[in-house]
Amino acid sequence: MVIENYISRLLFKHDCVILPGFGGFVTNYTPAKINSVNHTFYPPSKSILFNSKLTSDDGLLIHEVSVSEKISYEKAKSNVLEFIDNCRIKIEDTGFVKLHGIGTISKNRDGNLLFEPDTSVNYLEEAYGLAAFVSPPVSRKPLHRRIEQKFTDRKPVPYEEHKRRKVAYAYLAIIPLIIIIGWLVINTNIKNRDIQKSSVVPATEQFSSDIRSGDMSPATKSKDNTTLSGANSTNDIIESEPSAESVFEPPKPVYYVIGGAFQYEKNAENFAAALRSKGYNAKRAGLSRRGLHIVSYFDSTDKSEALMNLALIRKNDNPSAWLLKK
Repeated sequence: MVIENYISRLLFKHDCVILPGFGGFVTNYTPAKINSVNHTFYPPSKSILFNSKLTSDDGLLIHEVSVSEKISYEKAKSNVLEFIDNCRIKIEDTGFVKLHGIGTISKNRDGNLLFEPDTSVNYLEEAYGLAAFVSPPVSRKPLHRRIEQKFTDRKPVPYEEHKRRKVAYAYLAIIPLIIIIGWLVINTNIKNRDIQKSSVVPATEQFSSDIRSGDMSPATKSKDNTTLSGANSTNDIIESEPSAESVFEPPKPVYYVIGGAFQYEKNAENFAAALRSKGYNAKRAGLSRRGLHIVSYFDSTDKSEALMNLALIRKNDNPSAWLLKK
C-alpha cells in the first residue's frame, strides 16, 4: 500500500489533504504564464503548498484508503499513521523525505519543515493534456531596411522614355473615344435619312392620288401646291438635325439621408421642422412601402456626398439614420 498515491489522487479533486498530526497539502490555482527569458509557455495549473499547522484529522485520506483497499476505517487509519511515522523517521535520518508526484519535505536548522513541490504533475483537471512548450523568438527586420532592399535593384527610367510612354498611353485612351464618336455620327446620318424619306414620300403620293382622281377644287389645289412646295424643299429637311432634347436621358437617382418614418403626417412635419431648426435641409421624402411618412436630413444625386453626410449625421446627431435611394 502506497499512501502517497492516494494523496496524489485526492489532490486532483480536493484543495486540501491532511496527514493527521503531521501537516496538510494545500493546492492553489496558478494561471497560464510566459517566461520571457527562455521563451517558455506554461499552461494553467494547481501549485502545491505544505502547511505543518494543519494537523487536525478531517478523515478524507483515511476514508479514501478504506474504500480503495476495502478495509475497515480503523485498519486504514493505522496504515496512514504508520506512513506518517515512517516519514518522520526518514526526515530525522536523511534530512528529507520524497513523496512521488507530490514533492520533497525537509527540515532546516531551526527544525521547521520545508516543502519543495514536484512540478512534473499538473493537478488541474481542466488543463489535462496541456504541456509547457518553448517558442523561439521571432526575428523581424526593421521596416526601413526592408524598404531599402526592395528598391536597391530598381533602375531609374529615363525621362524621354517615360514621356514617350505617357504619349502612347494617351493615344491608346483616345482610340476608343474616336470609335464611339464615329459610330454616333454614322448612326445619326442613317436616322436623318429615314426621317427625310418618311416626311417626303407620303406628301408626293397624296398629291399623285388627287390628280388621278380628278377631285381637285381651287382651294384644294392651293393647299396641294403648298404641300408640294413644302415637299420639294427637301434640302431644308436634309440639312436639319435632331435637337438635343430628342435624346432621352434617364433621371439620376436621388439619395436621401433618412432620420425617421412616422405613421401620422403631423408628426413627420414636426420632426422635419425640428431638424430645420438645427440647420439641416430637412424635407419630406414621400411614403414608405408600409405607408409611413419619411423625413430626410439631406438629399443629393451624388452617392458619395450622401454617404459622407450619413456618416456625419450618425456620429453627431442620430446613430440610427439610414440611406434611401429613389
